[in-house]
Amino acid sequence: MAEKQYTEKDLEDLFKQAAGRGAVLAHLYFDAYGKNKEVVVSSLVEFVDRISKEKGVIYCKGQVEEAVEKGDRFSSYSDVRVLAESLSTMFNVCLRYGPVAVEIEHPTKFSLDIQEMQGLLLDSSQIMQDYSNYILKKVLKPQDIKILEEKMADRVELGKKLLAKNTDNTDNAANTVNATA
Repeated sequence: MAEKQYTEKDLEDLFKQAAGRGAVLAHLYFDAYGKNKEVVVSSLVEFVDRISKEKGVIYCKGQVEEAVEKGDRFSSYSDVRVLAESLSTMFNVCLRYGPVAVEIEHPTKFSLDIQEMQGLLLDSSQIMQDYSNYILKKVLKPQDIKILEEKMADRVELGKKLLAKNTDNTDNAANTVNATA
């Protein structure tokens, strides 16, 4: 039995349906620079591949522009169309990969309850902590790393206690945050 061939219109309809169920469709733009033309382009191709494998990414297609020479180096950019299962997933992809620009196609409005907003903020906090820890582990002495790890473990425990203590607040239906993109 032959597989059904989907048209671009079919794909666009599926994107709109997914957005109606909480997914987010956006163009993410990335740039790259280097002394070797092929390395610049291949680094962007690898970038697109890594994004496509991120948890919660439903669709990812990138177009990498030909590298252009500027003085003694080359530069290029990519336009990556990403369908993420949620705003939280798109938020995390943007934090992890740092696009130079973002253009959201769908949906055009967002409504977040307090729990979703807290999740986004905690996700961003965790990513920033991960980056900070990575950098600190590269420059700290082994004994200082041990102290840092102990402090981080204490921080995790405190966060768990605070979340457990305040779960009643997240059940309050009146606590809703609205944002328009």
